[in-house]
Amino acid sequence: MNDATMGATAPDVPCRVLVVDDNVDSAQSMSLLLGLEGYQVECAYDGEQALVGADRFRPEVVLLDLGLPRFSGYEVARRLRAEPTGDDVLLVAVSGYGRERDRQAAREAGFDLHLTKPADPDEVLRVLSERRELREASRLAASALTTTAKPGAGARASPYDVPAAGAAGNA
Repeated sequence: MNDATMGATAPDVPCRVLVVDDNVDSAQSMSLLLGLEGYQVECAYDGEQALVGADRFRPEVVLLDLGLPRFSGYEVARRLRAEPTGDDVLLVAVSGYGRERDRQAAREAGFDLHLTKPADPDEVLRVLSERRELREASRLAASALTTTAKPGAGARASPYDVPAAGAAGNA
């Protein structure tokens, strides 16, 4: 990790990140890195734990391995997207499955981005930082709309209306 990345991505309000990987060391290492950067992190080690954890923890971002026991990452993504808040979550595939057909299957399952293992920690932090910046910009826009809108107009922007930067190239 370079000095420019360290500290530059620390969120003002902790962003909740669920790290899902059946490689416990990998999940815990990513969790430690993100925790040091100020993110609120929980881990899950299979697809079933991921769904239970997502329901309880309500993450804003899920870093999700594709090859998991119980339910594949693809199945977890489909189930998360089917939830009422499913569109509000940034789903990032972090997997050794990096061929174009794997990336296409990830897009079809509802992933926003696809990072191939071993994921560069700077890249993960960049993605989270960009998402946070977009979320904050959307909150400011929503605040401006609600203060200038007529009462009852209900104008509110979703913080996830704008895709993450680089999503088209990395998905």
